[in-house]
Amino acid sequence: MTAMPTGAAVSLRVRLLAAFASLVLALAALGAWSAWRLRDLGEVAERILADNYQSVEAAHAMRVSLERLEGLRTAAAGTGAGDAGGRRAFDRALAVAAGNVTEPGERDVIAALRAGYEEYARTPSAAGAERLRRSIAPLDRLNVAAMRSKSDAAGALARRDAAWTLALMAVLALGGAWLTAAVGRSVSGPIEALTRAATRAAAGDLDVAVPADRADELGQMARAFNHMAARVREARVSDRDALAQARQVAERMMLLEDVRHLHELNRLKSEFVAEASHELRTPLASLQLGLDLLHEQPATLTPRQREIVELCRNDGERLARLARDLLDLTRLESGQRPPRPAAVAVEGLVRGVVEPMRRQGDARGVTLAVDVPRGLPPAYADRAQIERVLTNLVSNALRATPAGGRVTVAASAEGGMVACRVIDTGIGIAPEHHARIFEPFAQIAGGARGGAGLGLAISRRIVEAHGGAITVASAPGAGSTFAFTLPRADGAFEEASDASPDRR
Repeated sequence: MTAMPTGAAVSLRVRLLAAFASLVLALAALGAWSAWRLRDLGEVAERILADNYQSVEAAHAMRVSLERLEGLRTAAAGTGAGDAGGRRAFDRALAVAAGNVTEPGERDVIAALRAGYEEYARTPSAAGAERLRRSIAPLDRLNVAAMRSKSDAAGALARRDAAWTLALMAVLALGGAWLTAAVGRSVSGPIEALTRAATRAAAGDLDVAVPADRADELGQMARAFNHMAARVREARVSDRDALAQARQVAERMMLLEDVRHLHELNRLKSEFVAEASHELRTPLASLQLGLDLLHEQPATLTPRQREIVELCRNDGERLARLARDLLDLTRLESGQRPPRPAAVAVEGLVRGVVEPMRRQGDARGVTLAVDVPRGLPPAYADRAQIERVLTNLVSNALRATPAGGRVTVAASAEGGMVACRVIDTGIGIAPEHHARIFEPFAQIAGGARGGAGLGLAISRRIVEAHGGAITVASAPGAGSTFAFTLPRADGAFEEASDASPDRR
């Protein structure tokens, strides 16, 4: 068995959270940088408005005021009349331009403009007005040219920032794809190896081991599996040795061997399977949590990566079901989970199982029917456990029945018992396999696949714990009928079970 790796162990959950945290931080950094650059562009636009647009507006206002003054001067020629309002407007516009000097040479332009205005104010004339207009034009041209230059610079800055943003996005996308692929490989590889090993072990090949050199939950699960396989191999070798010794003794003494040590071995095996199954549940839960985190981020995965993650989730669920079934089987065999019977209406029990499974039957093209007569006496049973038996039998029947077939769940009263039957028109089972089909890990060549071979074994132990029996009638090509019996909960059962030591 592979030893525990040394050094600090980093759990799979921490690795997954660290990977996604890195992606989130990178995206946040990109967003912050983009916001900072957008703020700079906004400041450039504000500077254009503050530095130049006000001066352009002032130049326009001075032209309008000058035209007003000239119009009034011409209309009032020889009268000495003037326009005080027009002068005040010109003064205000000139003050704005003088208080917003931002460009080289603008101060000289303002000085020339002020001198021309003072000359025009002293001796208004058409020639003076023309000179004043020519003094206003340089202020307008200087600020318009500055606005155009700053606008061009802002456009270049925006294009440069856009290129940098695209480049950073490409780097983050490539980094995220690489990180996702790396995390997916680190998770899917061990799971696939463990799945293959579990399949081989279920088929009877116990000389199998998986790499267990990781220090996270996957490594813990691999070590637990290797330990379980080693213990089962040891039990098999011990069993073979005991059988060989028994044969030798039987040949010499035509005597029976004390098999108490075999019962002890069987007890140890059951305790080991229960402990191993229990220990597998924690790393499996952590593994499924990590895979769910990956599955909830579809935008960060490629289609191939999503397919791999989905396969890993399915394999993880299969392993979790296998661990639960092994634990339940061991508890049933050891008597740790006895039934808690009560009177149960058989029709409600059957329909409660069948109705949720109709969609599964429709998807397979198989008709799912119920045949329970009215007035059927109630059964004395643990409802949850018997629902599990019916669910196992109906699921198996649906898998074994091709499209166009039919699965019928029937019930009837038989003496002091109630009999339930699951009848399918599927591929059937050869008679030579009937005796071992209810044993753990039984796999029938050519039969329907889909589980580890524990469902029927668990069903048999549940039915027997209720005082009933489960049987199969089947032939290749003729379908199958699985039937089990339960005690009745009415007077017939009460009379028949007075002497039963298991009655509660």
